[in-house]
Amino acid sequence: RIEMQHFGVKVSIVEHGFFKAEEVNSDIIKKYLFKLWNRLTPEIRDSYGEKYLVEYVEAQSSSVKRLCDYDISNVIKCMEHALIAKHPRTRYRAGWDAKFFWLFLSYAPSCLSDML
Repeated sequence: RIEMQHFGVKVSIVEHGFFKAEEVNSDIIKKYLFKLWNRLTPEIRDSYGEKYLVEYVEAQSSSVKRLCDYDISNVIKCMEHALIAKHPRTRYRAGWDAKFFWLFLSYAPSCLSDML
């Protein structure tokens, strides 16, 4: 965003939180975690144990259900405003988690958040 300012191009940033899309579901996450698990050496797998893997996979599935927002229209609304508005904002945050995690920077002036 700052680099493009030199060329007279205004860039808006859409920072989104976690959204659950149909392609990203628990089965894909489980499959990926088991794939990673199987790539570990037998010594490392033995040190963690199968119980650890099962509990970790369950925790990941639970986190996806709790944390992910299903309404992706919030992101689309931010993008639409950034493209159509006469004076678009520097940053847009879509999703409760994006607003929560970046709460401090959302109150700071853009020049300060850019510097950080």
